[in-house]
Amino acid sequence: GPTAYPSLTDQEHCSREYTITEIENCTKCPEMPDIPMVTAWHPNDEDFELLYPMYNDKDFYTSSGWRKIDEWFGSAWEYDNSMSWQVFLGGDDSGATLHWHQAALNMLYVGTKEWRLTPPSYKGFTGMPARKAAKILEESFDDLTLKCTQYAGDLIYVPESWGHLTLNHGFTIGAAVILPEVYHKFNNMSPQTEEEKSTAAAVHQPKNIPFMFVHINKTGGSSIIRMLRSRCTKEYTEETWGTNHKTFHATALSHIDHFSRKSWDRAYTFAIVRHPLARQVSNFFFLASMCKNKKKRCRSRHIPEEAMGEKMDLLTDKEKIEAFHQWMGDLYEAYPPGSPDQYLFGSLGHGNEAILSFNNTQTSWLIDEKDEIVVDNIFHLEDLSKNMATLTESIPCLGNKVKDGSNYYDDAEVSRMLKEENTHVDMIHSNRAPKYPDYKKFTKNKRTQRIMEDLFDIDYKNFGYQYEFES
Repeated sequence: GPTAYPSLTDQEHCSREYTITEIENCTKCPEMPDIPMVTAWHPNDEDFELLYPMYNDKDFYTSSGWRKIDEWFGSAWEYDNSMSWQVFLGGDDSGATLHWHQAALNMLYVGTKEWRLTPPSYKGFTGMPARKAAKILEESFDDLTLKCTQYAGDLIYVPESWGHLTLNHGFTIGAAVILPEVYHKFNNMSPQTEEEKSTAAAVHQPKNIPFMFVHINKTGGSSIIRMLRSRCTKEYTEETWGTNHKTFHATALSHIDHFSRKSWDRAYTFAIVRHPLARQVSNFFFLASMCKNKKKRCRSRHIPEEAMGEKMDLLTDKEKIEAFHQWMGDLYEAYPPGSPDQYLFGSLGHGNEAILSFNNTQTSWLIDEKDEIVVDNIFHLEDLSKNMATLTESIPCLGNKVKDGSNYYDDAEVSRMLKEENTHVDMIHSNRAPKYPDYKKFTKNKRTQRIMEDLFDIDYKNFGYQYEFES
């Protein structure tokens, strides 16, 4: 009908039934031809399994957007039978008109949805179409109305008693769940003392972090982190959060998600990138060197048996190069373009795998929710040892001297490590990987060339690298 549940606001249903295709095509209702139709229903078990097949997979919640819900409210499993689910479909310009209820979560699978939200003191219920209610809010209550846009894959939390309406842009499919009151922790909080209120206010203030470093794996970042730890002990922020998140290998978007956009924008932000093929070669030999003690992980990362651990030392340079190309082909078959696990082509997830945009590329480490690169400076590993002065200008504490007799590194040692990172020796976790041929010797395989062009082209373009494969 004109709203999701017309009878709740004394509205009429459309007298005819619609197919999903008719809703998508904005088929008009004879009784109300000027109002776009929207529908919602409470799914039965069969509908629910089709809509949400991963519902009973508890591991799913540790690596998806739901992890935030667990952080806020704790596990929802004990309240499973108390949750009220609904499915909604709507064509272009349709939507849910202004209403309010208990706290809810809204997921969008298809389309784009525009939201208007009003605080509890200004909540409302109306039977007018969503687009008319949205116009009134904009004209008369714009200063009291929050606005946001939800895209496919986004999860939105609407607090209890907040008024809200939605407008669909194009055909939309989504689901929502009303949360039981006992699950909503903020309904059951004991009154705060003045000291607790002061502490809570301080916790929710954006952190004043002077700089943030996006440490892409296999780009020489461990040497920079050693410098930050030894010279910027007061300024450098390291934290752990969620299931597997650490600042050590957090993407730009993970930093923003954890510390806030305001903290990110205030800070000086930087990253180091590397020639895409050189990074892949480095990654292969690093993983292979770890296989002595982690054979199960190495098999899951498709390291060839003959290259695992100490076996690599027995191979000639030609055999090492062949093993690398075999690995590239096996990875491409295991994680083809579009695979949800495609990030494993480049690294482990490190908690970033919950972000839809995270993949095998270095670019995916540096973008925000709009897929825009948002770091202030991007340094090439190949030139970094010569450009440390530029970095020190932005992070003055890097110029601090370290006391004699410490276990940290002076300028000459760091410069040496960076040069080694750029050639053949990796220093991640202070473990040197076996030396291997220069990455340019890996440029004679046509299949590897096609894979690099297919999966890493955006890195070549964004960071100004050349392919260097032999024609």
